[in-house]
Amino acid sequence: MYRARTLTAGLLLACIASFAVPLARADEPPATAPPAAEPPSAQSFYSAAVSAMKQLPEPAYVSYRIEGQGNGLQVIPFSIRGQVWLAIGSGSIPSNWTLRHRTDDFKTEVIDVYGDRRYVTQRSFFDPTWYGSYRALRDGMLGYQDVEAPISSYATPGPDRPTTLKTIAVETVIGPSIYSVEDRGASPCENGNPGHALHLTPRTSDPRRQLTDVVVDTSSMRFCMIRYSWNNGGFNGVVEQHYADTGGYWMQTDGTLSGKFKVGPFSTHSGVWNYRLSNMQFPKNVPASAFAPNPYE
Repeated sequence: MYRARTLTAGLLLACIASFAVPLARADEPPATAPPAAEPPSAQSFYSAAVSAMKQLPEPAYVSYRIEGQGNGLQVIPFSIRGQVWLAIGSGSIPSNWTLRHRTDDFKTEVIDVYGDRRYVTQRSFFDPTWYGSYRALRDGMLGYQDVEAPISSYATPGPDRPTTLKTIAVETVIGPSIYSVEDRGASPCENGNPGHALHLTPRTSDPRRQLTDVVVDTSSMRFCMIRYSWNNGGFNGVVEQHYADTGGYWMQTDGTLSGKFKVGPFSTHSGVWNYRLSNMQFPKNVPASAFAPNPYE
């Protein structure tokens, strides 16, 4: 009985609905469904992620530790006339560095615990914020980098001067006019969040255009992975960095440096160095002496 009443009520509602729809005139064309929206292109998806990154807050100071362990490859910092470089070679010596970073002028104090040495550098490799990535897109992650003016120097823009470093980076090294972008499909972030992969190819032969791949966290439209490729003739390698929320900031969390280098005229050696950032803190201030160069350099 209940089923019969339900069926009757359903038919009644269907009839009412059919009468509620106005009849089409004979001289009117048949109604057509609106076309389905086109999925975003890889280029526009990349641009949307770049726009999201421009809105990120950055900490004034960061203190943290980098611990690295190689498998056939080791990384040791050294300096030449005040410029800090990375000696990449065969071996498996572990790395243990304590670092303090000042965002305004991109300076990082690096204490090599095992090597008992201190360095001060602006090199992007040691910058855990997104400014490090922006600058690496211009100068490369492992190659030479120009000395960068402090962010505060852009507070008063000139007639043709953007107001922030991020704006400069987006316009000159991250923008779609610099790289062609290819969709590589779904790819999860390192922390398990859903992500989407893009492959990038520089439109010029500039060796400092080293960006090759990114993964965008689709829940926030932020880059959660960024990969650079570098070849200086003696070493052909890849730097991959992972990012996630840390203490309310979008920071680098870990990464790998892998590649192949020459060990003789006709032989090469391959290896990988894995590292992670830990004990990350965001102090309100760090003494200026932490970023003063060594007196002998």
